Amino acid sequence: MSNSYGAIDQTLIDHFEDPYHRGDCEAATHVAEGENSLCGDTMQVQLRISPSDGQIEEAWFDGDGCVVSQAAASMLMETIEGMTPDAIRDFDTRAMLEQVGPSIAVSQQKCALLAWRVLQLALQSPLDEFGDGPTFGGPHLGEEN
Repeated sequence: MSNSYGAIDQTLIDHFEDPYHRGDCEAATHVAEGENSLCGDTMQVQLRISPSDGQIEEAWFDGDGCVVSQAAASMLMETIEGMTPDAIRDFDTRAMLEQVGPSIAVSQQKCALLAWRVLQLALQSPLDEFGDGPTFGGPHLGEEN
């Protein structure tokens, strides 16, 4: 399909123009960011993971970049809500590229996978419960006695 975005699938355009959960996740428990060094696209993924069952309660993204990277992030956030981190780990790069669709060029695959890569980092990056930074595994100053 040819449109003002070039030969890009309408689903990608819809997600780019009306993204799912773009912005900040209130009470995020896991956050990561990354970029595509080839084109300069940037991405941040924020998750709220349930402490009781480990499911993704909310998934949000924000970033700057091309139609493919931003639309793929929107599609991914919609897909992973309700999933567990184990199920997300099974959602590999091939599954992500299949979800984005066959209309993207090989040169755009790295753009399509940016949110997926940042999601993998976010799953390993819990926020410190007393601040905004990642948890580093040591005691907090208030806990030392």
